[in-house]
Amino acid sequence: MDFSSGGNSAQINATRERVQNEFAWSGGSCVMLDKLIKDVRDKIVKERINPTPYNYGLTKGLYFPASFYIQSLVDHRATLELIFASNDCSDKIEKLRQNESAVLITKQAIEQEKAVLKPANTDQRIYIGAGALILLVGLYILAKK
Repeated sequence: MDFSSGGNSAQINATRERVQNEFAWSGGSCVMLDKLIKDVRDKIVKERINPTPYNYGLTKGLYFPASFYIQSLVDHRATLELIFASNDCSDKIEKLRQNESAVLITKQAIEQEKAVLKPANTDQRIYIGAGALILLVGLYILAKK
């Protein structure tokens, strides 16, 4: 829907202002921007399923059609996605996920190694102790002869 198809400029501007205030982007990390885009998408879906009129107090009792709000959300989402693309956020988020995965895999490998080494070390000590005992018994027998 194009805003020019209906409504006055006060309604349109108030709707845009409402969306920009509700889903304001003041900078920050790409992860925060990605979450904001997701929130806007969720709000668009919610409004399409269950539209609610908004009263912005421009005129007493004046409610704006939900379609103005939805269109403002769609426009704002497009703007946020443009910022996301221009900041190369998809690559930054992918690198962050890879780094987190590498750290997680390393921690799991360390835990698995400890889980394997502890019983192995115990078995090794038992074998060394048994070998030392057999050696001492053997030396004792040789010394007695």
